[in-house]
Amino acid sequence: MAEEEVAKLEKHLMLLRQEYVKLQKKLAETEKRCALLAAQANKESSSESFISRLLAIVADLYEQEQYRC
Repeated sequence: MAEEEVAKLEKHLMLLRQEYVKLQKKLAETEKRCALLAAQANKESSSESFISRLLAIVADLYEQEQYRC
């Protein structure tokens, strides 16, 4: 009788471990996607940052004839 209980508990633990591993993989994939989306969002919003606008102004000035040597 005790052996049956031990076998049931071992089987239950094995199933729990499999589910845990599956959830860990899913978490890793989700974190990777989240990081990618955050990087893309930062890239898109960076075009409106002060430095990006300043660089655009400098580039426009550089293209003007009066500032060429």
